[in-house]
Amino acid sequence: VRFIAINNGVDSENGQDSDFTPFLNIINEWYAKDTSKKIRAVFKAKGEAGKPLCTNPPYGYIKNPEDKNHWIVDPEAAEIVKEAFRLCVQGYGVAQIASIFTKRKLLNPTAYAKSKGRNVPDNRDTVHEDYHWGNSTISHMLTRQEYLGHLVNFKTYRKSYKNKKIQKNDPENWQIFENCHEAIIDQETFDIVQRIRDG
Repeated sequence: VRFIAINNGVDSENGQDSDFTPFLNIINEWYAKDTSKKIRAVFKAKGEAGKPLCTNPPYGYIKNPEDKNHWIVDPEAAEIVKEAFRLCVQGYGVAQIASIFTKRKLLNPTAYAKSKGRNVPDNRDTVHEDYHWGNSTISHMLTRQEYLGHLVNFKTYRKSYKNKKIQKNDPENWQIFENCHEAIIDQETFDIVQRIRDG
């Protein structure tokens, strides 16, 4: 295995390796671990202070131009959220709601955000999926307490700075801050939907 460390002038192929190289590796590893620990501490403090940890607000909200830590209702998207809850209360299942939205050619959350010029993660295969609503999208939407006006932090975590895979946190480890922004769904409707979906 060829080992190259540009900043330290090390290239094992040219015989530039030295006895100090293993120690450099340990120091670099320690530095990465220490930096990660500090970032996690800042992230944790921000979350515990009731500030949003996610880069983008949930579908139905946008960042307040005057305060990036506060969400305001996006009227156009909020109406779709309300309709999803209404349909569920009326007895429509997740797959049926997804099918209705797809047939009506409503932009799904990712496509909608991109149409508004927002930089959001895009896992779709093609742009032809702009109007396709997946069951998981509707299912996730119907369980989000953010639509009650609450902020929910620490839903996910990473095991270590070496492992980039995001793990889901147990709900008991979430931190919920109530009435942080305007609600889109009232508590009664939300509770009815949860009972229907748990039944």
